[in-house]
Amino acid sequence: MRLYPSKEQVKQSWEKYGLIVIGNIVFFTLLYFISYRPHNTENRAAEFLSLAQSAETEGRHEAALVIYRKLVADYGGTRAGLTAAERLPATELAAVAPPPPEPELLPPRIDLSSMLDRTPAVYVAAYLAAHYRDNPSLSARIIETIGHYLAIAAHKEGIDPERLAREPEFQDELFQREFFTVRPGCVMTPDWIFDDFAVKNANFFSWTNVNVRLTVRQGGNEKTAERRVSRLEPGEALDVLEFRVRRKGGLVRCEMEVTAAEGTTSRAEEL
Repeated sequence: MRLYPSKEQVKQSWEKYGLIVIGNIVFFTLLYFISYRPHNTENRAAEFLSLAQSAETEGRHEAALVIYRKLVADYGGTRAGLTAAERLPATELAAVAPPPPEPELLPPRIDLSSMLDRTPAVYVAAYLAAHYRDNPSLSARIIETIGHYLAIAAHKEGIDPERLAREPEFQDELFQREFFTVRPGCVMTPDWIFDDFAVKNANFFSWTNVNVRLTVRQGGNEKTAERRVSRLEPGEALDVLEFRVRRKGGLVRCEMEVTAAEGTTSRAEEL
């Protein structure tokens, strides 16, 4: 039994697979040097430039300065080296520039003498409203907190909501819309077959002589009902209709129309 191929077998294998093997070797060699080029000067310089620009963007000017100088010294003839030479003077100035001064505390924007006659909750709500735009990252929390203090002013300190709406700090359209216009919310309570839908008073003040019209839609199904009550307290929900929500029927849309002595509004929500 022969343990090694004959010359004829070697010759046949070479004629059949030799060109394929050589072709693969040449292809991957070219791919390595053309596509990857790990030792390519331009590529290495571009990598250093990327590091320097990242450091400069992050404010680490000393680190960027070291890399820019290396690019100019070792890779001056490359495109990255030319870019580094252009950025070098500005980076040197930024590295020796004094740090920016600490921001000063913002002065009060309300007349303190006018606050002396206000109750504590109104005082704090007005102060927050006056500084609402000082820090945009806190805007949502400020709005929520103002709402809490207005509720305290109305329910604990006995301040008429109409009087609160006339306070000078709340004359901005945003505050009038957020706090002093009728704002309903749709509430769905799951049940065995038909789910309960209610309209909630999302304001800090009560609604009186209230008429609520609610339309619930899902896909091609729709149901409308209307209810009337003499009063709806803040946070209280009024049951309006039952609607069968299908598990795979898509989004549920609530369309609310509220008419009360405090105002009229139409609003839609998707649940």
